[in-house]
Amino acid sequence: MPAQSPSTTLYTLGRGILKIGEWSGDTPPTYPGDYADVGNCPKFDVEVTEETLDHYSSRSGTRVKDKTVIIETGYTVTFDLDEVSVKNLQMFLKATLQGTNVLLANTVLTKEYALRFESDNPAGPNEVWEFWRVKLSPNGAFSLISDEWSTLSFTGEGLADAANHSTSPYFNVTFATTTTTTTTTTTTTT
Repeated sequence: MPAQSPSTTLYTLGRGILKIGEWSGDTPPTYPGDYADVGNCPKFDVEVTEETLDHYSSRSGTRVKDKTVIIETGYTVTFDLDEVSVKNLQMFLKATLQGTNVLLANTVLTKEYALRFESDNPAGPNEVWEFWRVKLSPNGAFSLISDEWSTLSFTGEGLADAANHSTSPYFNVTFATTTTTTTTTTTTTT
């Protein structure tokens, strides 16, 4: 059972590993075989989104809000990758790989991915975040000349995968207890 508030053990300094798997048409990737470690990911954010519809009563001189319902829900992710590998650049450019060293940009526009983030926090609880189906897009420019380290910035719109995850069509978060040493990591799911 994860710790409960109030507890200083819940103060979190986020770190972890991002793995990405490609969907093949309507077939989701299977873990672990279809997922690849995409290298150093210095930033990963998730935002749960919703759209609401308000109702107002007109029974008196001043209109008052008397009900709000959620009519749409979803999520977005944003992340940066430091490692400009062929595979990461291919994903960023929405490209086809021709041979082993040529990327044909903007030729793969409908690709969907599954993301798995495994936290390995030096402080705070650890989780495994599994995003079932995500449409990725570049999130800004990739600097070819800069005095800073190059990064590939992505944004992703979460899509429902009710066919394969009917009880949780967007994503799951599994809490884990992790012990880290300089050579091994042991994870126990709770």
